[in-house]
Amino acid sequence: MTDRKRKIEQLANTSTLMPIAVDVDLVRFEKNLLQIGFFGANDARDKNRTSRRIEQIVIRNGNKIKVAAEFRGSEALGLPSTTDRDKFIALLKIISEERIKTGFTTNPIRFSGYRLIQELGLSRNGEIYEEILRWGKRMTDTTITSEHVVYRAAKKVYSDEVLHVFRSFRRTGSSNLNGTDRQEHYEVVLEDWLLENLNQRYVIPEDFNAYKQLTRPTAKGIFGNLHLWFHASQGRPVEKDYSELCNLLNVQAYPHLSKIKSTMGLALNELVAIKYLSRWDVQKMSSKVGYKIVMLPGEELLAILENTRTEKREIATVLPELAAVDHEITKLTAAEHEAVAVLKQYGIIPAKAHKLVVTFGAESVIETVEYLSTQVTDGNRRSVNNPAGLIIYSLENALPVPANFMSSRKRKAAEDAQNRKRLKDQKLMQEQAAYAEWLDDQQNRAVREHYSEQELDVKLLELARSLAHRDERVRRMSANVQRDVAFRMLQKELAAEIQIPTFEEWRNTSEQTRLF
Repeated sequence: MTDRKRKIEQLANTSTLMPIAVDVDLVRFEKNLLQIGFFGANDARDKNRTSRRIEQIVIRNGNKIKVAAEFRGSEALGLPSTTDRDKFIALLKIISEERIKTGFTTNPIRFSGYRLIQELGLSRNGEIYEEILRWGKRMTDTTITSEHVVYRAAKKVYSDEVLHVFRSFRRTGSSNLNGTDRQEHYEVVLEDWLLENLNQRYVIPEDFNAYKQLTRPTAKGIFGNLHLWFHASQGRPVEKDYSELCNLLNVQAYPHLSKIKSTMGLALNELVAIKYLSRWDVQKMSSKVGYKIVMLPGEELLAILENTRTEKREIATVLPELAAVDHEITKLTAAEHEAVAVLKQYGIIPAKAHKLVVTFGAESVIETVEYLSTQVTDGNRRSVNNPAGLIIYSLENALPVPANFMSSRKRKAAEDAQNRKRLKDQKLMQEQAAYAEWLDDQQNRAVREHYSEQELDVKLLELARSLAHRDERVRRMSANVQRDVAFRMLQKELAAEIQIPTFEEWRNTSEQTRLF
């Protein structure tokens, strides 16, 4: 294999993940378990409650539909909560390290209790091993009823079925008669849908080190969702209905602003402290009674989102000079015929020219000849008496062409790459414009479906007056501008109540994008 081939293979096998700081410990969390609120944020588990249901309004293929996930557990074990999320993330860390060795995740997954405890940063004692066992049983015991909400990445469908997360969980181990020198090992078998999604990379990268800095269950519950929300908003502020967020997190919703700030506000402050949020606020909803949480991303979260962007780059775009591979063939191609003709122009006999091209490749030959042609003349004088000999000597001794020499091949490859990039950027801009138009249509539809024309006029007048009363800047606006501000505020809030596809999701499913 030639050095050029080796370089191309190495480049092709290199991850496109951008380099990240050494203190970031990325763990890839399965998206469904985040989106459906599988892990509640309640730390003190209510064992009397053995089921909970999450309903959402989403837009798929341009249609608004209701989806739901229902969780059921046993009275003895209860439902998964924050402490179970902690152990599950530690398990994902172990799984990801095994994946690095083999390239994919397989059942069963084996690990020691000590290893899980290490990942969690907990002290080693007898009780922690019992907690691990209860966690494994709870994960195996909990049933998920998916009503078109759990996405199966391999089949590209939303499932309407009953699911589990763990198929089985088994403990093995030993200890002395007095319980000292305890050694415990565990074996987990993941359900097929979860295993498939992990291997299909239907995941969200999270920084485990940042997560471990959090102490409040609600902060941990919000943490993973921040990656989803701000990825979808492309870093713009995110608004969430407070009551719906509490339902997703399985925490109590309070009707009073002061209580909201003294409960969820403390969790949001923790996220500000680790720079995953820069600011947050609680505001009244304009479209209905209640409050919304307004969140702005912090620098650490934005860095994670940027560093884990999965845009793939073409090899030819990165290194156009390596875009073609040497061909070890005896029958000449059109490019090799061209290279032979170039050599013959410098007086090299056809048989020798043929041999040089077959041995060293047409591209290497032409690049060498083009470079040496700049060296064999000095102004109008020929400075090399035997250019054919110089060409043959350079090729047979593998003398390198300077990297900064712009050969015709490099120039053409660079132009092609630039054209491809220009076309790609143009297509992306067209798709983004179409998505913005589609998004605007969905927001308008949300308002029209919520209010009749007469109701909308009354609501806009009422909201405009309320905004003007609260903000002097609004009072100074004309009546038409106040109405427009009020309408756009309704648009934003009503659209926030439904799960609208991100640009990438819309791009993959929308019929409109196929026109480009």
